[in-house]
Order: sequence, then structure tokens, then C-alpha cells
Amino acid sequence: MKRLGLLALLAGCSVADTPYPLAWPLLPAPPANDCVHFQGAYADRGEAPGQSTQPSLTRELDFAPDDALEVTVAGEGLDPVVHRFSAKTGESACDRGQLVLNSRRWVASDLMSGRESVKIELNMAEPFLVAHVYESISGVMFLVVPLSGESARWYRFRRLKP
Repeated sequence: MKRLGLLALLAGCSVADTPYPLAWPLLPAPPANDCVHFQGAYADRGEAPGQSTQPSLTRELDFAPDDALEVTVAGEGLDPVVHRFSAKTGESACDRGQLVLNSRRWVASDLMSGRESVKIELNMAEPFLVAHVYESISGVMFLVVPLSGESARWYRFRRLKP
């Protein structure tokens, strides 16, 4: 019984939810029900309220003919890498003019293992791409201690070209 009580004391939970920044203009209604307006190139470095570092996005969002979204990530001195998000598998969706990306994966390290889920809701607020990122992870640390964490943050990235 003492071990169960100790395990309960060691269990961890964390929640961080950043509200939409008051200094940013309100998100306008999407210009259309499709998501073609997201296609274009964006600055790699954006801004996030309350963070001194600049978040990194990608370089380009492009819609492939087979109902997939291609995200090209490029860095200085690195070859571009293309990530595909399939609408058929639920990795991407257009919801009334808002682009939604979903990612799930198993993570494992020396300290912990678990399941990570990320949902990104993209909105246009010209000249910015505004991202609301939800992250959650549930797992165990040292194969014994359960832990869970969630966060929701806002980011925006300047559009370079449509």
C-alpha cells in the first residue's frame, strides 16, 4: 500500500494554455471554405507571445494533386525536406477554411516513453499565418512513474509570397 501511495505522489501532470495574444489583430473569417489560400511561402522564423526565441515553421505549404499537403522544411546550409500530410489518413483536413494538421507518434528515450499527439490549426490573418498548436503526451518515466502533459500555444509567421 505504501508503494502505491509513493507512486501516486511521484506521478506528474502539466498543463500550459496560452490565450490568443491581445496585441494581435483578431482572426478574420476565412476567405473561402477551401484551404487553397494557405498555399505559399512563409518566413522560417516567427513570433510567439512570451517567448524570447523565435519559433521555426517551414518554408512552403503546397497542396499535392493526390489530396495531400506538402510542407517543405529548409534551413541554412541544409537540403529541403518535404513532409506529406494525407487527408485520407486524417493527417490533414480543411475545416471551413481552417487548415488542420494532426500528428501522432511513439516516443522513447532513456528516461521516458509514451505517446505524443500534436494538432495544429492554421488560420490566415494577412500578412501572417497564425498557428494554434496543441501538444499532449502521456507515458511513463523510468518505466514506473506515470506522467501526462498538455500545452496550447499561439505562433505567427509572415507570408513571403503567395
